[in-house]
Formats: sequence, C-alpha cells, structure tokens
Amino acid sequence: MRTPIIILIAAMAMMSCKNSQTSSNASEGQAADTVQAPKAEAAPAENSRYNPNDARTFGLVGPVQEVRYSKALLSTTSTEEQGDPWFESDELELTFDEYGRVTLDGLRGCKYVYDENGNFIKGFSDKTVMKRDETGRIVSYSNTNIEGVDDYSKINFDEYIGKHFEYDDLGRVAKAEYSGWEWLTEYTYTYFGGNVYPRTEKYDSTAESLVIEGTVEYEYLKYDNNGNWLERNSYVKETTRDCGGAGDPETIEYKFLERRTIKYYPE
Repeated sequence: MRTPIIILIAAMAMMSCKNSQTSSNASEGQAADTVQAPKAEAAPAENSRYNPNDARTFGLVGPVQEVRYSKALLSTTSTEEQGDPWFESDELELTFDEYGRVTLDGLRGCKYVYDENGNFIKGFSDKTVMKRDETGRIVSYSNTNIEGVDDYSKINFDEYIGKHFEYDDLGRVAKAEYSGWEWLTEYTYTYFGGNVYPRTEKYDSTAESLVIEGTVEYEYLKYDNNGNWLERNSYVKETTRDCGGAGDPETIEYKFLERRTIKYYPE
C-alpha cells in the first residue's frame, strides 16, 4: 500500500505532538464507487498450496504473483506542483512466491527471504525479525537493530525500518504503522462492506517540528476478474502545521490516478 506522498517523520516529535493533533476531513461525496466490483474469492481452491494471508494484508485476493503500479497527479491546489500531469514510471510494487508468502513490498523495496521450510530468515539484513500471529498473518517486521554499531556512517538508514499491522474481524488491515530512523507514520483504514480494498485512509505523522495529517478517499474505476482493483482515483487532503503552534496551518488537496497490473499463479 502506497502513501500518496512520501513523508519523512520524527518519532520523538510524534509523541510530543500527538495530543495536539486534529484530523483533516476529506471532501464529501468525491469517492463513491462508480463501478460494481466482481465478487472476489476469499481464497483459492482447497487443493491449492497458495496461502492468501499475505496477499490479504496488502489488500489483494486470489493467487497473486506480482503487482506493478503507476500513479499520475491529475490536479492540486499547491502552486508549487501545478502544471502538466506527471506519471511515476511503472514499478514492481509487490511479489509473492508460489506459497503466497510476500517476497517484495513497495515500502522502500523491502525483500523477504524464507528457508526451505518456509521460515522467515532475512529481510534487509540477517538481523531482521518478522512476527506472525496464530493465523499466520504478518503483525510486525523490524530491521532496527543497531546494537554494537559504533560507526553510524556504515548504516543504511533507508533500510532502518519497522512495520506493524492490526486487523479487523474480516482479516483486513485496520491500522498500520511504519517507522524508521527518527520517523513514524500511522494509518487507519475503512472499507466498503466486505471488500479488501479501502474506502478511506487517514494518516498522521511528524517531521522534525511539523505535524502532517491527511485523509484519502478512493473512487474505484476498474477491476479484474478476481475483484482486485486495477484503476482508481484518490482524493487527498493534507494539512501541515508546526508542532508548537507557530504559523498558520497549510492545507493542500490532490487528485491522483492510480493504476495496477496484476499477474497471478495458475490455479
């Protein structure tokens, strides 16, 4: 799952600013579903060796092999970013092995390596730890162990990252937290009925002395036969303010077009 805007944030500032944050509200009525999604299969056939847990964590159903992603800025109220729409290059966003285990996710190109018995053995480093709950769902990923390192210049801080997921009663991610070296972002999701793709997303974060709060509403335009979305509009409303209350908050709105291509394993 991608953030609409890449945000670097300070974890220590997050705690000091938390009580003063107020949520931004996205524009009403912009993101209703305009097309009916086909009925999605909750899991592949019983005789399949593909376990759907990891795909579901990333908002997908069916025996997904890989997902490619692109994004275009359609409009914005930011005077600095107005101009011709731009597209990100087509990127490999997610991959899963034939057993359904995630092997790559788009957050900083994080890779997952397993042994022959399916046990997680490595992420960004051999010190990375991934934990699952009793149902096999990912609940945390941590590559933040720098004990014994006396030269910080040898640390790749892009790989210093932690993740945490909380699930609702239908097994969808209700809350997610991503953290790294002096940054933290928290997300909360709501859904359409039993669908695995979100209706809305809220996020809050801090960067040094700044607090950034955002809401995203999604309008789904196209699906594949498995019920996974292929095209959607995202309406983002983001407010940035000083943690100490200095200056006036700045609010910017964005509209993005997001596209995906999804490859599946044969069932």
